[in-house]
Amino acid sequence: MKKVLFVLFTCCFIVTALVSCGPAEDNPGNNSQNSQNDRSGGSVLSEENNGGEEENTRSAFEEKLPPPELPEINLNGEDFVIASNDYSIPIWVQRDIGAEEQTGDNINDAVYLRNSRVEEKFNCVIVDNQVDGVSELIRRLVRAGDNSLDAATIRLRNMGDLITGNNLVEFGNLVHIDLDKPWWDINSANDLSVANKIFAVASDITLMDKDSTSAMVFNKKLQADYGIESLYSLVKEGGWTLDKLTELSKIASVDVDGNGIMDDNDAYGLLYQRDTFSSFLSGSGEFVAKKDNNDLPVMTLNTPKALEVLDKLYDFLYDEQYCFHVMKFWEPKNIDWTDGMTGIFQDNRALFMWIRMADVENLRNMDADFGILPIPKYDVGQLNYLQTVNPYVGVATAVPQSAKSAENSSAILEYMAYESRYILQSAYYEIVLETKIARDEESAEMLDIIFNNRVYDIGDVYDFGGIGYDLIFMTMTFNRNIVSTYERRESSALRAIDRLVERVLEIETE
Repeated sequence: MKKVLFVLFTCCFIVTALVSCGPAEDNPGNNSQNSQNDRSGGSVLSEENNGGEEENTRSAFEEKLPPPELPEINLNGEDFVIASNDYSIPIWVQRDIGAEEQTGDNINDAVYLRNSRVEEKFNCVIVDNQVDGVSELIRRLVRAGDNSLDAATIRLRNMGDLITGNNLVEFGNLVHIDLDKPWWDINSANDLSVANKIFAVASDITLMDKDSTSAMVFNKKLQADYGIESLYSLVKEGGWTLDKLTELSKIASVDVDGNGIMDDNDAYGLLYQRDTFSSFLSGSGEFVAKKDNNDLPVMTLNTPKALEVLDKLYDFLYDEQYCFHVMKFWEPKNIDWTDGMTGIFQDNRALFMWIRMADVENLRNMDADFGILPIPKYDVGQLNYLQTVNPYVGVATAVPQSAKSAENSSAILEYMAYESRYILQSAYYEIVLETKIARDEESAEMLDIIFNNRVYDIGDVYDFGGIGYDLIFMTMTFNRNIVSTYERRESSALRAIDRLVERVLEIETE
C-alpha cells in the first residue's frame, strides 16, 4: 500500500506542475537571445568571447528530459550526508536538502519526494547535516581525513578559501556530473571557474541560490495612479534601463507629511539595501573582476566603464529625495529594516523595491497587486538583463576532498539535480506565483528572464582584497571615494588572485 501511495503522489505532483504552466516554447527563457548572457559586458574580458554560453532554460515548466545514464550503485542503506546552511535568520535557513516526512508544505514535500527517488535508486538515506559554518566543517573534516560528509552546499563567499586550501574536488574528477545538462547552472561554472577548473556549481538541487537572486518588484496601484506605461512591455522591448528607473522613481517620490524631510514617513521611487549597489553594477555588465582569455581573474573595478557606471549609481542611489536606503536608515538604530522596508512597500509608499527572490514570499499579504522585474540594464545597447546571485547567502554544490567516494557522490548528485529540476523547481515556481503576482501571466515570463540570466561576480565571490565588501558598505555613509578605496586595496587583491591561481594550477584533474 505504501508503494501504491508513493506512486500516486508522484504522478499527482508531476501532473499538477505540468498543468499549471504553458508549453515551453511560450516561455521567453527558451529564446536563446534572452537566455544567453551578454558576456561582452559580463565576466569575460574578450569582446569576441561570449563565455561559452549555451541556451540553458531555468524554467521547470518544460518537457521532462530522460534521466542521466548512471552506473548501478548500491549503498546498502548507508547514509549519504550533505551539509547545508543555517544562517540563524529565518529567511536564510536552507530548506532544500532534508525533509523527514510529508507535511503538506509544497517545498518540504517536493524535497521529500525528490529524496525518496534518490534513496530508492541508490539504496541510501539522504541525511541533511545543517550547520552555521559549512566551510569550517569541510576544512575540519578534510584535515582529519574524516569521510563522514559526502557533499555540501557551500556559501559562495567561502569558495575562495576552500579552493586555496585544496578542500574541494575539482569537477573534472566528478566523473558522472554533466555540466552541459540544464539542471546545472552553467553560468556559475563559467563565471567562477579558474584556469578552466571548477570546484562548486549552482544547481537545481538547491533553492538558496534562487532565493538569493536579485530582482525588483513594483507596485501596480502606484503604476496605475501615475499613468506609468506597461513595465513588462518595457522589459521585453529592451527599454528597462537605469535611466528609466531614475525617471520613474522621481515621479513617485513624495514628502507625504510635508515637513521638508524625507524619512520613513514619506513615499519613494525606490527602496533599496546596500547589496543593491553591487547588484546594479553587475546588472550593468560591470564587475569587481572579470576573466581574461586564459580564464584567470583580472580586477576590473577601476576601468573607465566601471567607474562611469559607479558614478551614475552614486548620483541616483545617494539621492535621498527619490531613493530610501533602508539599511542606512534603520540598521544603526537597531531597528528591523526588513520589516520596515516591506511595510513601506505594502503601504503603497514605494513604486519600486529591490529584492532578493526570498523577499517575494514576505509580500503574500499585500493588498495592492505587485509585479516582478529583472534588474535594469545600463542602457538599451546592452543585450541582456543580468541578475546577480548574492554571494553572502547564495550557495553552490560541491564535494569535499575527504568524501568516501567522489565517483559515488558525483552519480548521486547528478541524479538528485535531475529530479530536483522537475520536482523541487516546479514547486518553487508555484510558491512564487501563488503570491499576488499570480494575477498576471507575464510575471512568469519575468521569472524566466531573471533565472536564465544569473551572473556571479568572481571578484565579489572570491572577494579579492576585500574590495567587494568595501563597495557595498561604502553606501552606509554615502561614500563615493571608490577610486581611493580601490587603490588602497589593489595590491592585496592582486596577491589574493596570485595565491588562488597558484593553488588551482597545482590541482590535478584525472
